Amino acid sequence: MSTKTVLTEILESSDVRKRFIAATETRQRVQASLMMRTVLLLHNAVESHRRLSRIITSYIIAPETSLTTAMSTLFASLGDLMRGHIAKSTSVLGILNDVYSKHVNHLVTGLSAQLQDCDSLAAEAHVIITRAQYMKISDTEEERLQLLHDRLEYLSTTLIDFDLMLAKSARNSTRRWHYFPDRLLIGDCNTVFQNVNKSLEYHIDWLNDFIPTVTSVVSPVDAVIFCNITSLRSNMSSLSKCLTSYKEELDSLEHQLNSMSLTTFHTGFTYEPPVATLSNFQRGGKWLDNVAKGYIANVYSKKVTAAMFASDGESKVTTPAGRLYSDIEMMLFNKICSRITEQEESMVSFYNDLMQRVTSLQRYMFANDTSLEQFMRRLSIWRMPSVNFQNSQVLFVTYCTISCYCVSS
Repeated sequence: MSTKTVLTEILESSDVRKRFIAATETRQRVQASLMMRTVLLLHNAVESHRRLSRIITSYIIAPETSLTTAMSTLFASLGDLMRGHIAKSTSVLGILNDVYSKHVNHLVTGLSAQLQDCDSLAAEAHVIITRAQYMKISDTEEERLQLLHDRLEYLSTTLIDFDLMLAKSARNSTRRWHYFPDRLLIGDCNTVFQNVNKSLEYHIDWLNDFIPTVTSVVSPVDAVIFCNITSLRSNMSSLSKCLTSYKEELDSLEHQLNSMSLTTFHTGFTYEPPVATLSNFQRGGKWLDNVAKGYIANVYSKKVTAAMFASDGESKVTTPAGRLYSDIEMMLFNKICSRITEQEESMVSFYNDLMQRVTSLQRYMFANDTSLEQFMRRLSIWRMPSVNFQNSQVLFVTYCTISCYCVSS
């Protein structure tokens, strides 16, 4: 028989294979470096699972430290932050309204009433002048033309004195020039003001010449006269809108703040941990720990330990852990990201709108009056917020961490 045949028969008919495996196992146990390498691998696996379990317990399960509690506190704090800023904005708006009602409203209302009155009389005069070209007008119609003439003169005087009266009101303001809309006519409104002022002189002079001629049928009136009357009416209407634009902005801001103050800020945040998946994950940890302890106690050989990992490791440890993470990611992290996105959009919209409104109001103030600017700078949103979850205060770090996760994921 050949050597190969003899060796094959010995191998198949004896316990050489078992002895070889036993010798290998003995070597694995006796040689410290080999033993510690296996033990270290098992220890790392068990410790990794325990660490993941502690994280899940701390941030998912335990009410005191869970993300659910933290996010509820965060959203409640952000709601308090916005409510506080709404209250402060309402307080400043109250000051603006008080200054306006005491020192400006009567000037604007009086001048606006004159403009509207002259607008109506000018429209009536347009009809009378047209009729005067083909028939003798009545005494009443002549009186209406004279009334327009007198009202235009009165309006001209008011326009000349308007800036002086506004400046006098500013000097008498209880806020000492602050929060005072000195520049009511901004942008194109100043041009409109000048156009009305110039047109009044022209129309007053023309009426002075025209009214004495209406005792009989007048000669045809140049079409440019009617165009000028129409232009004057348009400018007076525009000037009236200019005068009331500041108060309209105050009313618009008040409406926005009142609407926001009635808003129910979403503060509660709930998440129920997946019971079944969590239970499977915990059982996997116990199984992993038992296998490691069994190997160390020499209950399981290295071969048996490897076989156990090969047959059950995936189903008992890896799969439950992956499913638990997927569930947490889908049901918790995604929900957090969604809520943070909603919160961010709401806050950005509110503060952006508030900034634009305050900036718009600032245009009406004295050039050296920075009261509104200082008010905006004092709002804590422009500083880096921080949150202490124990005291229900806003924590920027946590908010940023979650936001960064949402962006990166």
